[in-house]
Amino acid sequence: MNTNHRKISVLISEIKNQRWIVAVCTLAIGVIFIVLGNLHKQPGFPLDDAWIHQTYARNLAQSGGWEFIPGQVSAGSTSPLWTMLLSIGFMLGLRTPFIWTSLLSTGMLIGIALVTNEILQHFFSKTPIIGIAGSLFVIFDWHLLWSSASGMETLLYCLASIYIFWILLSGKYWGWLGALCGLIVWIRPDGITMLGPVFLLIIIQIISRNFRFRDGLFFLIPMLGLLVLYGLFNYSISGSVVPNTFFAKQTEYASVLQQPFVQRFGNILIVPISGAGIFLMPGFVLAIYQSVKKHNWWMITAILWFLGYGVLYAMRLPMTYQHGRYLFPMIPVFFLIGIIGTVRFLSAYKETNPKVRNIIKPAMIGIFFCSFIFMIAGIKTLAADLQTIDRLMVQPAIWIKENTEIDSLVAVHDIGAMGYFGERKIIDLAGLIQPELIPIIRDEEKIERYLIEVKADYLVVFEDWYPGFTEIGRLEENFVLETASGIETVDIKKLRY
Repeated sequence: MNTNHRKISVLISEIKNQRWIVAVCTLAIGVIFIVLGNLHKQPGFPLDDAWIHQTYARNLAQSGGWEFIPGQVSAGSTSPLWTMLLSIGFMLGLRTPFIWTSLLSTGMLIGIALVTNEILQHFFSKTPIIGIAGSLFVIFDWHLLWSSASGMETLLYCLASIYIFWILLSGKYWGWLGALCGLIVWIRPDGITMLGPVFLLIIIQIISRNFRFRDGLFFLIPMLGLLVLYGLFNYSISGSVVPNTFFAKQTEYASVLQQPFVQRFGNILIVPISGAGIFLMPGFVLAIYQSVKKHNWWMITAILWFLGYGVLYAMRLPMTYQHGRYLFPMIPVFFLIGIIGTVRFLSAYKETNPKVRNIIKPAMIGIFFCSFIFMIAGIKTLAADLQTIDRLMVQPAIWIKENTEIDSLVAVHDIGAMGYFGERKIIDLAGLIQPELIPIIRDEEKIERYLIEVKADYLVVFEDWYPGFTEIGRLEENFVLETASGIETVDIKKLRY
């Protein structure tokens, strides 16, 4: 047994072997999750927004234009970089978007695991198993696995975020750091928040006279260049330096801001711990204490970013619907801080209490088992979400394509699947591709007048989202699905007949 232990220790002591172990295990976990989640239905995505990216990507590949509706330039994609990456699949002539999208997402998942391992190996270089186990524990989180099947940019954003923290930890590669800080807004506009920890550490280094002017130039030039390009890109297609979605989502869910701030912030903090992350709460709190006590500025900046990110969302977009997907980028950072705090606490405690050593291994096995249970629940959640999108988004879009004239004008709140499968001109009631509707998103009377003015032919909406529309038009078809939250119905109405 001791010989086997020594062989394993030698094997995992080499960083190359660690990377292979982490990458192969993550690949297996990611593939199994995606396959099992899609087992009972034809491959799909659990979010309608994923089809928005696919529609932009397909049109970009086919015409070279940034268009949701062919011939109409619009800024409805929150993540230009993700859309560009997705377009490669269409350029390659792949018949289905699922394979290329899954390959990209699984690659991002592997990247997150590898960077997590690098960071943990930095802190616990004498115990490499901590880095391997810790990185796999992060990947086992069902939110991240669900994201790998979502078709969204979430994992790319998570990878860019923790990669920035890794570069900050290394204290090198300032040019690459600047490029990442400029590039991350091309993934999500809220990536601009990563400048907070970066500038804080730069200021600390300047005060301690450890920062070189040359490093500052290497950082600023690519960062500013990419940020300016991002602003110009958005301005050229929408007249604003940020995408339409930035304003549309805030307007649509403005009513939630009436809740007390403490309640909103609390709801946001629940997202990272609504799974195996709950076991890391004590370690996270201890990490705060340890980092402040020892003036560990890297850890302090990571903690401040995590809390600050939550505060910003609580102030501007305190929504935790769709499993809190907007807050998923907080999860890898929370797990990293929690793991570091937990390991340090256990390492110190077992020195004074040897009996703790006998408890640690069974406890770790139990936590991984709980994480596995959460993963199984995540697979079931993914399957249910896929069924919802297929029945209430994809099938209505296919009905529109098969039962309406090719020049029909369709008003719809969720444009993703309708744009990809419906192949009709669209009025976007959420304002993502038609920002002129953003001020009246919640005003049903003005929306009705607008639909009359533009001569919309069809209306496709959830029955309970627009209660004032019950008397509008003639019901042509409806799609019903019984979900855990009740019966959901999408109505298709003919407005002009």
